[in-house]
Amino acid sequence: MSESRGGNVDQMGLRMRQSAPRIAVAVLYVHLMFEYLRIHQIFPIIGNLKIQTALTAALIFIVMTQTGKGGVRLARQSWLLLGFLGLTAFTILVATNNFYAYQFTYGLTLTLAGFFAITHILQNERDLNRFLSLLAGIHIYLAGRVILHYKPSFSRSGYLTGFSAGSNFLGDENDVALAMILILPLAVYLFRQSRSLRARLFWGAGSVAIFLAVLFTFSRGGFVGLVAMMIYWVATSRSKAKAIGGVILAGALVFAVASPQYWARVETVTDIESGTAQKRRNYWAAARRMFYDSPIWGVGGNNFGVLVPDYGIDFEPERRRTHWGRASHSMYFDILAEFGLLGVMLIGSALLWNFRDLRHVIRLTKRGACSASIGELANSLRLSWVGFLVPAAFLSVLQYPHLYYLTALTVVAHRLAITESAGMEIAHAGVLEKVR
Repeated sequence: MSESRGGNVDQMGLRMRQSAPRIAVAVLYVHLMFEYLRIHQIFPIIGNLKIQTALTAALIFIVMTQTGKGGVRLARQSWLLLGFLGLTAFTILVATNNFYAYQFTYGLTLTLAGFFAITHILQNERDLNRFLSLLAGIHIYLAGRVILHYKPSFSRSGYLTGFSAGSNFLGDENDVALAMILILPLAVYLFRQSRSLRARLFWGAGSVAIFLAVLFTFSRGGFVGLVAMMIYWVATSRSKAKAIGGVILAGALVFAVASPQYWARVETVTDIESGTAQKRRNYWAAARRMFYDSPIWGVGGNNFGVLVPDYGIDFEPERRRTHWGRASHSMYFDILAEFGLLGVMLIGSALLWNFRDLRHVIRLTKRGACSASIGELANSLRLSWVGFLVPAAFLSVLQYPHLYYLTALTVVAHRLAITESAGMEIAHAGVLEKVR
């Protein structure tokens, strides 16, 4: 009996220490740099060599190999996202513009290749933290570019940053603000986990740079996302005093840096009867009409913009055609219009499981069943989710990697916590058996 339990302990310990082949981890890191920095666009010769295509193929091969070995079980979120991919493929057949629906499915396929690479390759806390360091480091670099290129100007259309990060999902101020907000808690997590003075200085300064980048985008959605994230932090923190102190410090930084033009722009958040707010309301009304016409599976990926002239009856008749190809400016209305109830159920269920898994990790940490660092990461990921989900109400970000990569990190954190908890329980049982 004791030998059997001892063998189980050794086997669990081996699984806790296991890691993917170093080449697999390296491929994932390079893929991340291509995804966020668009290296192939900065250096066209790299694009001509189709290196990113080769990286994606390599990731798919690695995931298939890992799955074949039975080393990683698919989480519920993985099955739900695969179901969503199947739904997007089905809508190619029923969409008004089949090619646009195909483009959505193709893009989602590439993004899910990255999703499964993260869930399959990051098998221990060391590799996970290195991945987070690279991800946060890339955003610190981008934040530096935002700050250095800070030359605000205004036109009839509103605020113009003149900044583009190169990536297709970091192309304007709202996109940049969203990316910075959701990565901020992870940068702070790395700061808190750092042990050396050099590392703490780097991640501390990097976190401040990311925070400032949100302000320098002048994004109203970014401001709302920051406020929502801070409120959630205070509401859920075990140490209210520290959380409130952090919010006060962040508020002081905002008031010290933000210009009068920034506050004038933020104040327009409450104006819902004119400007871009009125356009969004009209787009959302059009999305609801599309849903009413196709409530089960929607009108198809990327087809909202195609159908806006027909469904946007709130716009002036002579100007409806000018709205062809426009985005709905809301991830939630995109899902509702383009993928109907099935899309809402699949993505909604994945989001619910993400928060459930993070809550489970935090409970395990409180019981001492897994490391405190994993518990802190779970808290940081919850903040990142809030920082993403609130601005997503005003941005069409369903095709961006944020939703899928945050889900992947949630899956990895939960799996590591479960593995640690199981290992501790078996080890404890083994000790009791020896005592007997």
